[in-house]
Amino acid sequence: MKSSSFLSLMTACMALGSYVHAEGDTKEIKVPRKQAWLDQVDLSSVPDNPVRPAGSGICENVDCNGPENDRCFETCGNTPTPEDIYGCPKENTWALTFDDGPSEFTDELLDILASYNVTATFCVMGAQVVKYPDVVKRAYEAGHQIASHTYSHPHLMGLTNEEIIYEIKATEEAIVDAIGVRPKYVRPPFGEADLRVKALLKSMGYRVLLWNVDPTDYNVYMKPNVNKLIRSAFTSAATGMDTGLNPHEDPGFISLQHDLYNQSIAQVPHIIRYLKKRGFSFTTAAECLGDKEPHASIDDDDEIFQAAVADGDTHISSSSTSSSTTNTGNSSPGTDSPTESAIDDNKNSYKSSEETSSSSVITVKANSFFGLIAMVAVAMFFYPVL
Repeated sequence: MKSSSFLSLMTACMALGSYVHAEGDTKEIKVPRKQAWLDQVDLSSVPDNPVRPAGSGICENVDCNGPENDRCFETCGNTPTPEDIYGCPKENTWALTFDDGPSEFTDELLDILASYNVTATFCVMGAQVVKYPDVVKRAYEAGHQIASHTYSHPHLMGLTNEEIIYEIKATEEAIVDAIGVRPKYVRPPFGEADLRVKALLKSMGYRVLLWNVDPTDYNVYMKPNVNKLIRSAFTSAATGMDTGLNPHEDPGFISLQHDLYNQSIAQVPHIIRYLKKRGFSFTTAAECLGDKEPHASIDDDDEIFQAAVADGDTHISSSSTSSSTTNTGNSSPGTDSPTESAIDDNKNSYKSSEETSSSSVITVKANSFFGLIAMVAVAMFFYPVL
């Protein structure tokens, strides 16, 4: 009993330590902001809904099949709208999607996809695109779809309209710099987007891309049975089991993984072989919707775009938004959240090209490390009474 209790406490300490590392890294991202970006966006169709900071959508004893969804968005997920994309409209069609990259593991994933002649969709973070532009270019040139996943992976409902615009436009600029076109699809971090956020994204020319299969690789990548846990989500969906993430009852599937985790990437060959045997064909998310142009060209003579590029760079920290911020202007709750799940274990510190000093990075990691040591010490102190 003592041993079991002690191990449970140690596991909790390690999990908390990973969270501290991840949050520390996330807060180091500096999101570019340019006034020209704000001038480009028409807010006339964006409802004046209040900002909803993280934590404000958690409810107890709530019916998640009704009007309470948006109030309890973190417990229930936002109310789906007809325009939200969850799955593919055709049977036996599967779109693999990968979030939060590119990373040091994405090249390996691209090698795997190429070996099976499979195209996928990469929902990329702007801060990561700045770090790995050549990887994004390689993916695009190989025929994969590039979609936006914001610059710093924030809770969009907790941001003002202006801050959301900065997140999207900064990511857009990073992608254009890498591949010469901008994406037309965006995946909101954590799948969180209310009517205000969705209207704002639409006003910037984006379609909201969600998912109807989630193996929660960000929660299981460190477990010894990770192979079984990830593959089982695909097996269940392919054999007709309800995923609980398919409000439009789409017959085809869009799955969510993260190219941050080599453990998840290692399952891709098995997933592809299994689904092919089940009669599924692979496509990008846009292609499965019949959209042959998932990216928009940037005209070199576009005065608005050129003005934005020429505008002076300033930055805002992704951690600057607080719950007291006022508004100026689907999803499965608790998912798509690897930036709060041991990102440091995968050596992804999520910093923009204008990084904070290396000493600051070391300080954050050192503080996290010593915090973890302190927790272990506490666990050792209480071990005799467990």
